Amino acid sequence: MVRRTQNQRKQAALKVGGVGILAVALLGAGLTLASADDGAGAAQTANCPTVRDKLSGVPAAAVAGVEQELANLDKQIEEANARLAEQAANPQGGANFVQLAILGPLASKRTAALDRIGININRAGGQRPDLASLANCGLNAAGTRSALNGGAGNRDITAGNANNGGNTGNAGAGAAQTANCPTVRDKLSGVPAAAVAGVEQELANLDKQIEEANARLAAQAANPQGGANFIQNAILGPLASKRTAALDRIGININRAGGQRPNLASLATCGLNAPGAPSAVNGNAGNGNAGNTGNAGNGNAGNAGNNGNNGNAGAGVAQRVNCPSVADRLPAVPAQAAAEVQRELANLDNQIADANARLAQLAVRPEGGPNFVQNTVIGPLKDRRVAALNRIATAIGRVDGNRPAELVNLAPCSVS
Repeated sequence: MVRRTQNQRKQAALKVGGVGILAVALLGAGLTLASADDGAGAAQTANCPTVRDKLSGVPAAAVAGVEQELANLDKQIEEANARLAEQAANPQGGANFVQLAILGPLASKRTAALDRIGININRAGGQRPDLASLANCGLNAAGTRSALNGGAGNRDITAGNANNGGNTGNAGAGAAQTANCPTVRDKLSGVPAAAVAGVEQELANLDKQIEEANARLAAQAANPQGGANFIQNAILGPLASKRTAALDRIGININRAGGQRPNLASLATCGLNAPGAPSAVNGNAGNGNAGNTGNAGNGNAGNAGNNGNNGNAGAGVAQRVNCPSVADRLPAVPAQAAAEVQRELANLDNQIADANARLAQLAVRPEGGPNFVQNTVIGPLKDRRVAALNRIATAIGRVDGNRPAELVNLAPCSVS
């Protein structure tokens, strides 16, 4: 009798307090959460068209880039599912919140990734596929798993290789190796807030350099050229030079913001993985030490917890702007205006990020009098938000004639 009571308490505690955390953890790993009460509060998942099975005849030189974008598409779905889980646990906004704050931004991100797939194929001499219709996603029933594109090998996308596993090509001669480079994000710690944006840019550059090297390695596997030292001289050597420059810029960013410049020189040189093995990359903000918190977001800014690099508690801790959210205050957005509205919601998030970056700089190097922040950060931010909010209202009013002029009331921000 006592055992049954304890179990009931555990189940009740899980339903009340653990849904959001458990859902985010499971969905972030590509799994699904069973319906807690078979009704309200259960998390739906994104229902997106698969892309891998729509591709065929991808040139060898494009495989690495295409695989990267297929992985990006899956990551975007997982991030959307995490946000849907949070929304199920703690509902916010009106009837359009999920569309405007989750599915709309997801479609925009998918459009960009699908474009990059087409560009990769076209640059390698293939015919650019029309993938635009695969961008929009709907919602699965609660507890239904999202369809993903999976890793290389789930379906061969290369020209002429019948299910030989993605990048590997035909077993033996011609299989593509990939660059084996030391990761950098996990070697960084205590990055000053004022340096985070620059460091993130260089981490992204390092990943892009690896992708470019992998594309060249794939081309070399398909059409070998040069002698025994060709890969070292024409691919890995130049890659090391590019990485040295990016690593230097990371150190400079940190040093300029008052941090101790790290010694990253040993991370410049790369080797080769076995054919088909994926390259280790540095990933996006949130995987390491540079997660930016975002503000009460409009759906596009990645909210990666409060572990950002805002310095040590005490003097010099960066303030952050506190702005009203917009996505959940919008009326029904006509389909013809949705793209423009999404662009402006993204602009609003970018404006907040810019203001927070400026505040971070001021935390490291204070300047001006007591009204400096108001006059140089908060005031200009309000003006930019007024312009973006007016563009949203105009886009809606242009279609249905009902312009929500009251949106400008959401322009003022404070500092916290």
